[in-house]
Amino acid sequence: MFAKNISLLGSALLFSVTCLGATFSDKPVKYVSKNSSGEKVELTIPFISTEDQQVAGRINSFLHIQLLNTLPPGKEDTASKMVPIELEFPMESMQPASAGLVNGKRQYAIVVSTEGYGAYCSLNEIRFDFDARTGRVITPVELLSESGKKALAILAQKTNARRLRTEIARLEKFSNKATKERGKETVADQIELYERCLEERYTKSGSLYDLYLKYPGQISILDGALSFDSGTCSAHANRAIDDLGNLVMTLKAPQLTAYLSSYGKYILLGEGDGAIADINPYAQVFRGKINGNTPITLMLTDSVDGVYYSSSRYFYDKRRQAIKLELERKKDVTELTEFDSKGKPSATISYRREGNKLLGQWRGAGKTLAFEAAP
Repeated sequence: MFAKNISLLGSALLFSVTCLGATFSDKPVKYVSKNSSGEKVELTIPFISTEDQQVAGRINSFLHIQLLNTLPPGKEDTASKMVPIELEFPMESMQPASAGLVNGKRQYAIVVSTEGYGAYCSLNEIRFDFDARTGRVITPVELLSESGKKALAILAQKTNARRLRTEIARLEKFSNKATKERGKETVADQIELYERCLEERYTKSGSLYDLYLKYPGQISILDGALSFDSGTCSAHANRAIDDLGNLVMTLKAPQLTAYLSSYGKYILLGEGDGAIADINPYAQVFRGKINGNTPITLMLTDSVDGVYYSSSRYFYDKRRQAIKLELERKKDVTELTEFDSKGKPSATISYRREGNKLLGQWRGAGKTLAFEAAP
């Protein structure tokens, strides 16, 4: 999942695509929430249907938890009967922008447009990528091998440094031909901006050199390509003079062969069987039970270069209210601590992974109950 600045797209859309005999369709559902001024707003979110209900369920659960911090309805037409959505960071609007199969129908990509207000107005495009066979979310970094990530970081560093040097040289030449629209002072400010960026990020003595040497940029999965976004040289205050914008390196699938993991070769090139662990180490929805009879939905997340996932949380399916979790790993045991409304620890879940299952115990209120969950 990632976000980029874009113009806000129009009304909700309906998409239908076919994958290996299965039909994917998106019939968006609407929710009511409040913006930062306390006014009611309408938020529209994709709701995916396909013949395999488990695949659709994984996708819809992931989207609802990430975007609205709630669970999806059983059917799209029940959403309007649900309670209003309260968001940690209020939104002005949310609308589906696109959905469809890409990369040889091996990947289902969904894009959602959002608008929110904080220190600045923010128009964003958020993309989610799913394995079309299983509904498992694809974290872009999974497509690269460990050696590939390091090699691509070096390549991105060289590519971006070359782009900055070329632009500085162009501006220095242009400064001798100042115009009313762009005077010498503006050009001098641009040159200073790019020289500082070059020094900090791409010169060995720079304060950010080591960081960018390890980081190829925010990874986006395109149809037959990957892009690596290293961000802008400018902050919001001087964005107006930054003509380069985001420093992005895009490589087509054949150019990426040496850098891809076996899973990456399957998704982008159609090579191999695409085998991958059932459990995504970065973000995944699990369904399970406490005490064998209380259904829960668990979202486990971890931060990863270029991607931000919301914090881990779980829901009692009947209550549908998110319970935030803190995660700690102790050798082969993972411990999740949940907190009450006052922010105090109230219970813990500890489990071991056995195959693709999470098995352990829930402890709280003086009770110890069995816990189990699986993708």
